[in-house]
Amino acid sequence: MNLAGLPHRRAFALAWPAIVGNITVPLVGLVDTAMLGHFSNATNIGAVALGSTVLSAVMWLVGFLRTGTTSLVGRALGAGRDDAAVTHAQRAALLALALGGGAVLLQWVAVPAIMAVLAPAGEVRELAIQYAWIRFASVPAALLTLVISGWFVGAGDTRRPLAIVATVNVVNLVLDIAFVGGLGWGAAGAGWATVIAEWLGLALALALWWRAAPAHIRDAARRWRGRGLRSGWRRLAAMNTDLFIRTAILYSVLTFVTAYGARLGPEILAANAILMQLMLLASYGQDGYAHAAESMVSREIGRRDVPAFHRAVLASAVPAVAIGAVFTLLYLVASGPFIAVLTSLPEVTAAADQYIGWVVWLPLASSLAYLFDGVFLGSGRTRAMVITMAESALLVFVPALLIGIEWIGDARNHDLWRAFLLFNVARGVFLGIAYARITRRGAWLEGAHA
Repeated sequence: MNLAGLPHRRAFALAWPAIVGNITVPLVGLVDTAMLGHFSNATNIGAVALGSTVLSAVMWLVGFLRTGTTSLVGRALGAGRDDAAVTHAQRAALLALALGGGAVLLQWVAVPAIMAVLAPAGEVRELAIQYAWIRFASVPAALLTLVISGWFVGAGDTRRPLAIVATVNVVNLVLDIAFVGGLGWGAAGAGWATVIAEWLGLALALALWWRAAPAHIRDAARRWRGRGLRSGWRRLAAMNTDLFIRTAILYSVLTFVTAYGARLGPEILAANAILMQLMLLASYGQDGYAHAAESMVSREIGRRDVPAFHRAVLASAVPAVAIGAVFTLLYLVASGPFIAVLTSLPEVTAAADQYIGWVVWLPLASSLAYLFDGVFLGSGRTRAMVITMAESALLVFVPALLIGIEWIGDARNHDLWRAFLLFNVARGVFLGIAYARITRRGAWLEGAHA
């Protein structure tokens, strides 16, 4: 295929706001970690890492509110069915309210039970529980914001989501400095900063959507009754169930990495928290072209234009791999300064330096996984995502971890990061194989009605 004929400009126009916005997402965790790393101790760093694991689990597991909305809205708009797109968003918003309310009610029982599994009894566990309880107050706002962002991306607009996430993170940064660095509130201060920022972000998201939506879209959004709103729940549930299972497997692996580190001591836990923040920084940056692919792919599938679909994939794939290579090179030459920004604790710095080599190669090794995630999300091929994620976890991550511990030695944290690296490589390989199989069968338009 001629690279000059690819929609590179369209992909870049969608990708750069997503890249900037995505990079600011882990900055919340980086700011929390940096504030605690300089103004607190390893106990508070570990507590926020564990507490964030629970909150991140909730947000990751319900991430289908954003991705599912993008896929369904994008395909409906691509097919010229604006009313259907509004109905998809309304159903997602109702689901977000139900899930957010349920999370707030269940947290008082669920959080202590989960922490009992993730960490041994002691000060770290108690601080993590307190932090998580505070953060749960932001969940309803965050879930509704996901739905609105999903609409924007499906409509081919990544700039407004950038404005939303940038506002949330600037507010969080200012409040983090005030609550943690100024008032010395530690983990609790980091939690309250995020809660306030998330609710302000929802208010901005609603205002931006209302101003951007055409009159006929706003009129359709005012109608919350009708056969269309009542009848589409089964299809939404099927797609969201696939995305939930896929994300649950992924997050189980990430949670295992954190929990395993907690069993190796507070210094290893804190070091792994810092390394995970660096991994997330790169992954969110790489997700920019995945979002571009997701948006373009959903519209082309809605238009039933398969050649344009493949051109959109290739236009996103080339820069996606290049960005992964850039992050790997950046970490290769400047890992020390990155760690120094996040902590000045000697024991944590030494531990992070020991294991940073695995994180250096993760961006390049994971680039195809992130790209194909966007392709399969945009095209609605969620069942393939479940299958390939399960294959990567069960056929690669678990065996690699067990073989490492059994045969390579007792450097358990090295074994952990080695298995995690191979897991991410496998995700890209298995999704690539699935892409080739569907293309060979000419089946990308099967079940594409939105």
